[in-house]
Amino acid sequence: MEFVNYKSFGKCAKLSKGGKTMLVTVDVGPRVIYYGFDGGENIFYEDEKDLINKGGEYFDKNLPNKGIWHIYGGHRLWKCPEYMDTYYPDNAAVNVIENGDSVTFLTDVEETTGIQKSIKITMTEDGNATVEHKFVNNGKNTTPPIALWALSVMDKGAKACIPISTQDTGLLPNRNITLWSYTDIKDERLCIQNDKITLQQKNNPQPIKIGTFACGAVSVDIKGMRFTIDFISPEGEYGDNNCNIESYTNDIMLEIETLSPIKCMQVGEEAMHTEKWSLTR
Repeated sequence: MEFVNYKSFGKCAKLSKGGKTMLVTVDVGPRVIYYGFDGGENIFYEDEKDLINKGGEYFDKNLPNKGIWHIYGGHRLWKCPEYMDTYYPDNAAVNVIENGDSVTFLTDVEETTGIQKSIKITMTEDGNATVEHKFVNNGKNTTPPIALWALSVMDKGAKACIPISTQDTGLLPNRNITLWSYTDIKDERLCIQNDKITLQQKNNPQPIKIGTFACGAVSVDIKGMRFTIDFISPEGEYGDNNCNIESYTNDIMLEIETLSPIKCMQVGEEAMHTEKWSLTR
C-alpha cells in the first residue's frame, strides 16, 4: 500500500497486485473509488461534479456542521432499511489500519445511529479481492432491525446480471421480485428471464430499481471487463421483501447492491458481510 492523491478525491490508499489496482479514499468515505487493470479504465462511477447528493432540514437539524451527504462514487457501505439516517455524511477522514496483506478502513462512530463502519480489503495474488464489511454498535441502545448494505456504483454502460433460482419447488414459489414505486416493468433496460435478471445502464433519466434473492454470484459487464461479486447469504430475515441483492440505475450510473440478514444489534455487537470480487477481461 502507498498513499497517492487522486483527482478531486484527495488522499487515497493505493493497493496493487496481479496487474490490478484499487484506490480507496482516505480523506472522506471510505469509498473504493477506483478498481481496474493497471493503466486501464475504472469500472466505478466517479462523481467529480457532485451530481448525486442529499441535504436539507434533516441534516441541518440532526447533523449540524457535518455537511450534506455525497455519493462520491465507487463502492461504499450503508445501512438498510433506507431511511434518512442511512445518508450519514461520511465527509471526515478515515482511519487506515494495515495488518499483513490486509488493509482496514475505519470510520468514526455515527452520531445518529451509534454504528461504526469498516471495510477490510485483502487482495489476492491475481489482483482479485475479499472485501469484508463490518458494523459495530458503539451506541447506547440496541439498534432497530438493520442490515449491512454493500453498494458498488458502476460507471456508464454497465450491465448487471443477477442469477435467480431454477429449482423445481413443486407447489411452492422459488423466486421473488421486489419493485420500487418508480420502476416501470416494461422499461427496455430491465429484462426478467427464467434464470436471471439483467439491468442495463443507458442514457435514460427515469430510475429503475429491482431486488430479489440471488442464488449465486452476480456480475457486471462494463468497458470490456466483467466484475463478479460472490457472497454467502446466511439463513435469516432479509429486508425489502426478502432481498439479498438489489440493482438501481439512471442516466448516470448503475448500482449493484448486496445485503446481509436484517437484525437488531445489541450494544457492543458486531455484524459482518463479505463479498469476493474478481475482475476479468
